[in-house]
Amino acid sequence: MAGTDDMARDPEPRMKDNSHTPPRKSGLMLRVLSALAMLPVAVFIILQGGLLFCLFIAMVSLLVLYEWNGICEAKPFNAAFVFQSLLVLSFLYSIYSGIYFYDYVYLVIFGLLVAAALFMKLKVHFALLGAVYILIPAMSLIWMRISFDPGADRGGWLVLWMMIIVWSMDTGAYFAGKNIGGPKMAPKISPNKTWAGLIGGAVSAVILGGVAAYYFDLRNMNAGWSWPVLLSVAAIIALWSQMGDLAESALKRHFDVKDSGAVIPGHGGVMDRVDGVLFAAPVMALFVSL
Repeated sequence: MAGTDDMARDPEPRMKDNSHTPPRKSGLMLRVLSALAMLPVAVFIILQGGLLFCLFIAMVSLLVLYEWNGICEAKPFNAAFVFQSLLVLSFLYSIYSGIYFYDYVYLVIFGLLVAAALFMKLKVHFALLGAVYILIPAMSLIWMRISFDPGADRGGWLVLWMMIIVWSMDTGAYFAGKNIGGPKMAPKISPNKTWAGLIGGAVSAVILGGVAAYYFDLRNMNAGWSWPVLLSVAAIIALWSQMGDLAESALKRHFDVKDSGAVIPGHGGVMDRVDGVLFAAPVMALFVSL
């Protein structure tokens, strides 16, 4: 998810556009329309769970890997992408089905990824980092969805609660940053992000996260989930999701790329939409496991 008022980013001439498409329409209206189209689909898939949810996570994972290689190698489909995909899909299958391969199967795929990157003269460290970047969050999401209180099927509400926090952080940060402005948070990484956006987004996330927690009845899901705990976790998830946004911004700036892709009208690539979720998911999974 795009973070602190990054939704208002202006084109930067010195950055190349990784989408390989003509300049697209921009503006708040296009972003809102895209979001309204995606939101009900995302909510339905999260609450539906099961195979549909796992296939959706797998699809998003492959798209993120595709865009990752487009950023790091300027060639999305390459040998690294193939073995990254095999590695990620093998782990996701195991988490979903409970069927684990022999350890050497994962190690062989890992070795093939390294060998392919070396042979094709790709950036080995970025090839490995890309696999980890998507694998840990994807496994966290599937584990939360299918493992938390499976009898009552309440894992979907936890995943949706986390998503509401991240979405609220993004939206609050955009409007607070745009209307208040002020000092830049990380001008060398993402010039449009401000401290006002960060604070405004965090406040929005805690408030809406609290409202969602009340309606989802999260307090009764675990005896230790008091209101102070839930609101504190909402704040941590919101702020940490911004680290995901900054991390992706740093990666794109390192490779002189503006957007990760052009899959979503008005929003850029898939990575540009899920960067915050990728950092938030492991934190949420850790909270659930405690």
